[in-house]
Amino acid sequence: MHNKDVAKNLWDKAMTIACHTIKRVYFRLGTKKTPYELWKGKKPNVKYFRKFGSTCFILKDRENEGKFDTRSDEGVFLGYSSSSKAYRVLNKRI
Repeated sequence: MHNKDVAKNLWDKAMTIACHTIKRVYFRLGTKKTPYELWKGKKPNVKYFRKFGSTCFILKDRENEGKFDTRSDEGVFLGYSSSSKAYRVLNKRI
């Protein structure tokens, strides 16, 4: 966390992503199923997992940019949205 220069007020997001990962990866004792598998009845999809605090780029699709202007902003990955299939990202430009 310190190496990525993530602010301390964002560390709660790191704990949330850790719990999200644990529920989908680690097996329950005495079974060969994850908590997600026991709750939902199907295997979890883990292809979308990303590393917390990693650098990502946000496409600026609603702004009118010039021909030679950048079309993305740099951001920091903070986690997964709980209401849709999206990522939570901190935009460094703002």
